[in-house]
Amino acid sequence: MAQNVNNKTQRLQQWFDDQPRWDHASYGEFMHVGGNQTIFQIALKEQEVTTETKVLDTACAVGGNARWMASLYGCQVYGNDIDEQALAVARDLAEIENISELCTFVKAPVEDLPFDDNTFDMVMTTDVYDPTEVKRVLKPGGSFIVVSLFEDPKVTPLQLAESWGLELEISLDVTDLAFAFNRAKETEARLLHESKMIGARELIEIMNESIVPYTRGSRHYILRLRKK
Repeated sequence: MAQNVNNKTQRLQQWFDDQPRWDHASYGEFMHVGGNQTIFQIALKEQEVTTETKVLDTACAVGGNARWMASLYGCQVYGNDIDEQALAVARDLAEIENISELCTFVKAPVEDLPFDDNTFDMVMTTDVYDPTEVKRVLKPGGSFIVVSLFEDPKVTPLQLAESWGLELEISLDVTDLAFAFNRAKETEARLLHESKMIGARELIEIMNESIVPYTRGSRHYILRLRKK
């Protein structure tokens, strides 16, 4: 736990410094594709989000998306993750940002959410492949916004939505954004290696992890789905 850290950037840097693997830091606060705020804003278009909207950010890590929603809309947000250290950082950052009263972060896996049926108006996440619990806690008519890596190029967003029993409202291919983001992180990793801040093994791991999915034909999509 941070001691006397009241600056958001300092707290995040401490979190990254404490991680056993450097590549956690390569995804920044929002952890995933990069540019999440932009693509989530696209997914939120024509959505009515008010102070009464209840949002779940499942597999939330340090709660970047949950805190963004709370700060932007003043709505009640919840986040769950299995990493207690990440959740501690999420709580610290919510306090630093003066939104603690809007944010609740709990330790729980995505497969066993500690919430009642039909609790949330919206659920947000990245790469959740079994939406059973999401569907359970989502209200009828509620939105499920997910950034997902499609590893099988033959599977379409519509097919995925139908297999999940959800209605597809928005499908946006963000592969170019994800690929560009990872390429930029490769360049950053090379600079760190040249500066002797990371070793050759870490550099190779970062480069392999960042581009392999796309060399196999994988695509990244952001989807907005609705519970019928």
